[in-house]
Amino acid sequence: MIDKQAIAALPEAVVRTAFETGARIRHARVFHPRGIRLAGRFRATPEYEPWFGAGDRAVIARLSKGLGSPVGMPDVLGLAFRVLDRDQHPWDFALASTGRGTLGRFVITPARGWAGACFGSLLPYRFATAPAVWLFAEPLDPDDLPKTASLQQLHDHLDHRVIRFSLTADGLGRPAETVGELDLRRAEPGEHRTDFFDPVLNRPADVAMIPSVVNRLRESAYTGSRRGRTEEHESST
Repeated sequence: MIDKQAIAALPEAVVRTAFETGARIRHARVFHPRGIRLAGRFRATPEYEPWFGAGDRAVIARLSKGLGSPVGMPDVLGLAFRVLDRDQHPWDFALASTGRGTLGRFVITPARGWAGACFGSLLPYRFATAPAVWLFAEPLDPDDLPKTASLQQLHDHLDHRVIRFSLTADGLGRPAETVGELDLRRAEPGEHRTDFFDPVLNRPADVAMIPSVVNRLRESAYTGSRRGRTEEHESST
């Protein structure tokens, strides 16, 4: 007798195994293996305080390179961060450098440098019953950031400096809304209290990431990558 549940779960198992194997071979994340650990705060606009809560919210974060190249060549850049939601539960976001237009928001785009990077969610969010929106984070002081994708230059830039991002929600055919401001600095030793960010697992119950079938595969990839890598082989940054 055909096990329909097992067949339906097969794509997720394949993705999970592939990412577990890749992380084990690499002894690190399959993508974004090298990065800089950060901490800071997030302040939501009044329109989004019902989701995030009012005032400054503690944040831990990571800026990274998708391929992990140590030099300043163009790369897919990543911004992951965790903020506590209105109920003090972890809420994770994982953004990558993308375009900003109607089609560009669906495409992972190598960035030439930290100054010009636009970080997008690739897939949309739905807050309760509101129309779907894509989330974007862009630096508020781009002229002050390194013009190349060098992690070392970014690390040096963070000496006694803060990087500020504006987080916006942009739906197709409607004006973008400011969600809040994210201020990040280099984390102190022991301040960065997580080894992973999982936006599918860690989110409010009434915030959906769509389409669900793609996000199930995405969660399988996150799970496989976590299983395959070990803490002692992770990059220290």
